Amino acid sequence: MKKQSARTASAARTRNRLLSSAEDLFRSQGFHGTGLDQILKRSRTPKGSLYHYFPGGKNELAIATVRYTAALMKQSMTAMLASNTESAAALEAWIGNNAAMLSDSDFRNGCPLAAITLDIASSQPAIREACAQGFQILLDLLSEHLKVAGFSPARARALATLVFASLEGALILSRAQKSLEPLATIEHELAMLIRSSIKAHA
Repeated sequence: MKKQSARTASAARTRNRLLSSAEDLFRSQGFHGTGLDQILKRSRTPKGSLYHYFPGGKNELAIATVRYTAALMKQSMTAMLASNTESAAALEAWIGNNAAMLSDSDFRNGCPLAAITLDIASSQPAIREACAQGFQILLDLLSEHLKVAGFSPARARALATLVFASLEGALILSRAQKSLEPLATIEHELAMLIRSSIKAHA
């Protein structure tokens, strides 16, 4: 039993190394710019192990990476929303976290969900669906938080969509310009919008 548990734990670590390495590379290079050999080298994993866990190769790995990334992003966002009772402050913290990530990577690391979506969503329906589900998880989480803050379900959904669309666009602009100004701008404008909307409904 102990040997079986050790093998299970080792298998989980190997799979997570593959997913974490794929996430890092997709985030900075996109799907097409990342080769399987790069993922194997970074994760210190033999090719046979990759096909053991992901028989469908790179496409199956991409789908699993999207789900893995969405779960991590949900965990991070949940923590920020929980630690900031004010919606605008939570939003500022979350966008600030993205700005720090981008700056620390010298403007190489964007959103892996967006990178995969832009690269292959139009040609790979299964991957597009995984990306859509990943974004939906995050939209639902933010929408629920905004509803608790006092917004109607429709308004909460609209604001959540605006936040994500603004963030993804600002990440692209910031990478292109090598400047955090686009992220700082949306952080200020969105926080101001949310605060004024809450005040108007108070």
